[in-house]
Amino acid sequence: KIAVAGPFLEGHVITIGTMESGEDGKIKVDDVPVCNTLGCHYDLVHDDKQLGTIDFNTEGELPDSAASQFKREIVHLDLPLGVSLTVFRWTNYMDLIIKMPQLEGGQDGACGNFNGQVEDDSVRAIFDRIGARVGAGELLFSHRVDVEFTMEEVDMLNTCPDAGLEDARSKCKMELEGTNPTTNQLHACMFDRCFGMNEHALRTARTFASAADLAAAGSMSPTA
Repeated sequence: KIAVAGPFLEGHVITIGTMESGEDGKIKVDDVPVCNTLGCHYDLVHDDKQLGTIDFNTEGELPDSAASQFKREIVHLDLPLGVSLTVFRWTNYMDLIIKMPQLEGGQDGACGNFNGQVEDDSVRAIFDRIGARVGAGELLFSHRVDVEFTMEEVDMLNTCPDAGLEDARSKCKMELEGTNPTTNQLHACMFDRCFGMNEHALRTARTFASAADLAAAGSMSPTA
C-alpha cells in the first residue's frame, strides 16, 4: 500500500493498495473510495481549485516485462508541482514510477535528493540524512504494521561487522526514540542499516533461509 500526501495536496491523502487487499486496497482520497472501475477518471479538487487527476486503466509501459502475463490495473496520478506517479497494482505487490522536477528548497528520499551529485544518493547516505524509518508524526497510514523478525534474520544480523552493528544500534535508538520500540522494531531498523545498501544482500540472505523459505521462493539451493 502506498500513500501520497503533504502540503502540496492541501491536506488530502491518496492511498492505493494491492488487488488482493480488497476494500483496503482500493484507490481512496481521504479514506473514501474513488475511481475504482477500469477506465474511470477522477478530478482531485480543493476549494473549487483542481489539484490534480487520477486515472485508472490498463495503459502504461511495464517496468518489468516479466509482469506482462498478469492482468493490468494501472493508476496514473498527475499532481501539483509537476509530480506524477504511475502505480502498477498486482495481486500482492506494486511497482511504482515516480517523476518530479527539482523543487525549490530541495527534496530528499529513497530516490535521492536531486542535487546532481550521485555520490550522496547511496542508501547509507540517505539513511544518515532522513533515517531508515518513518519518523514520529510523519506516518500517513492509520497504524504501523507489526514487525516480525525471524531467527534466520537474527543470525544474518549477527554477521554485520561489529562496528557497523553498533553504529546501526546507536542510530536506530536515536531514530526510534520516543516511540517505545519493540526489540523486533529495533532489530529491523538495524538490519536495514547493515544490509540496505548491499546489492548482494539477497544472495547472503539465501544462506540463512530455511528449506521452507527457499521452497516458497521457488529454489531449494541457497547458492541459486
